[in-house]
Amino acid sequence: MWLSTLAHSADAPILRFVRPTFTRTTVAVASLIAGVFIGTIHRRAQQLPPAQTSVIPAESQTITSQADEAYPEGLSLAPQEIFYFLKEHPGANVQRLWQRLGIKGDSSAQIDSDDACNCDVNLFECNLDDDLESEKVLQIKRTFVESYRYLVFKGPELHPKFLGHIDVFAKYPPSDPVVLLSNGRAWLVVQQTAGTGSGLAAWADTVYEVADGRIRPVASYIARLHQSGIGTEPTKEFVGQPLSCRIQGGHVVLTVAYTLKYTRYSDVPFFTSRKKAVLIGSLQDGSTTVDAAHSEISPREFETIYSFN
Repeated sequence: MWLSTLAHSADAPILRFVRPTFTRTTVAVASLIAGVFIGTIHRRAQQLPPAQTSVIPAESQTITSQADEAYPEGLSLAPQEIFYFLKEHPGANVQRLWQRLGIKGDSSAQIDSDDACNCDVNLFECNLDDDLESEKVLQIKRTFVESYRYLVFKGPELHPKFLGHIDVFAKYPPSDPVVLLSNGRAWLVVQQTAGTGSGLAAWADTVYEVADGRIRPVASYIARLHQSGIGTEPTKEFVGQPLSCRIQGGHVVLTVAYTLKYTRYSDVPFFTSRKKAVLIGSLQDGSTTVDAAHSEISPREFETIYSFN
């Protein structure tokens, strides 16, 4: 099953999804039994806050069907049904599923390169818009073709509405999606591989707004980078974490906190820096600029240092 932890930054909380292993589950049960026994002698000093997301049970009824068959016409398009079917049939033919969801196939896209899914699936649940009804995000990992697909649903379990899908390049496995809680609402942050090469690995985060029954990307930035130095050049690494996001006057205002590190000679760091950048994104053409008046990073620094070539 899927659990969630809530990590708070100084400006905005980030909701991260974590998958426990069997060993962790066993340890947790043992710890619970021990806690109950000890609790008869000592009071608990602290109580954990309630979880912020619903738990999706891992158990399901066995679906009696042959491997590599198409998604059955008799199964609904509810995210739980798709999740359980692909869990038990990771090699299933998914082309009919895409058709039923209204996703147009693209032979040039990695995710649609063949019929068999050969995938791993995860199911997340969180409220991504401004009403009381939560959304479910089904993550379909097709590692062999270096692609992930996210299906986003909203509504009751029996008759959910399919809001749309997100495809990402995953040559180097990206982090699982997170939810940024900022300015009274939630933003879905999805990561993908942004750059590969000799000594280079880069990932980009894209921030999505879920509202009015649709999904749309509103901003993106390089979120992680490792670039090995050549010769006497140092190795550069940085990580960017979103702190806040809002839409104002047809533009997106996104604040990202960057931690930059240069290392040399067996990863010995000789320079580190922590700075914030305020990015202004256009909802019309998707362009992004640095708000120099409110950023600790200049436009020139952002272009040459917090990027790759």
